[in-house]
Amino acid sequence: MSQDEDVNGRAEAGVKVRNLRVDYSRRATAAVDNLDLDIARGEIFGLLGPNGAGKTSTFRVMATLQEPTHGEIFLSGRDARRNPEEARAILAYMPDLAPLPNDLRAEEYLRFLAECHGLNGQVRDTRVQECLEAVDLCDRRREFCRQLSLGMRQRLVLAGSLLHRPQVLILDEPASGMDPVARAALRDALRNQAATGATIILSSHVLSELQDLCTSIGLMREGRLVDSGPLRDVLKRQGARGRRLRLRTIGSTDALLRWLAGPDGPPHAEPHLVHHEVECNFPASDSEQAAFFERIGAAGLGIVSMREMETSIEDVVLGLNRNGDSK
Repeated sequence: MSQDEDVNGRAEAGVKVRNLRVDYSRRATAAVDNLDLDIARGEIFGLLGPNGAGKTSTFRVMATLQEPTHGEIFLSGRDARRNPEEARAILAYMPDLAPLPNDLRAEEYLRFLAECHGLNGQVRDTRVQECLEAVDLCDRRREFCRQLSLGMRQRLVLAGSLLHRPQVLILDEPASGMDPVARAALRDALRNQAATGATIILSSHVLSELQDLCTSIGLMREGRLVDSGPLRDVLKRQGARGRRLRLRTIGSTDALLRWLAGPDGPPHAEPHLVHHEVECNFPASDSEQAAFFERIGAAGLGIVSMREMETSIEDVVLGLNRNGDSK
């Protein structure tokens, strides 16, 4: 029997959340409102949404740092609410800008954490070395934590999170303060962990990084899960609701801009220039898009090319912000 299957032969989720709700007394609405999630082992899952969507509350409850109002959470099969100590043994939580002890050197800090996890002697030293290598900080091992840049401090916190080989790794804004080199080291480290079967859940405002890193995503707004699944599937579904078209014309674009903004153009088109081409919104189906192509071709506007722009994570998250603002 595979380690990823239970006694009935069913695949075991890395993270399973059922009916999770988090209320705060000073808020009129729930911070997390009946959240259901299934994340497979080996996934890198991005939980996305505007500020106040409920991401950090979800992470804190998953990490057994906060008691929810109700709901169930299973981490690699462990019931995190009924048996939090078992869950903590196989999870790691990296909050945004976690504090570090200024008076310890980087390797001293990792040795201390390793001993907290019951690692000692040669096993401890080997694991500290492996984790320093994983985040590309071997040449900084003797520096005091206070001497490290913000990005290096973040990488050191990640190294500490990896010491006990967690099966579930939860990271809240791990790329804060990181330069491009540090973010590349972070991506490599997380991909390597996922390759071992670890389930990784993260949030980040560096949306372009998530598009390159995540295998699946979930979208939250006002405490609710709007959509979730494999990255490409979610982007396709969300893009169908807010797709964008890019059109190129011969000569002036003025006539095309007027046409798109008029009664013959798609609703809420908001046409604008992008590098001498015209871009517009097109929130409609494939068949409606085909009919639109026929209409605009017959309008005699000198169209040279029309193409649909690929939906990005940034487009989707901005759409969540707009939809939230409209309520």
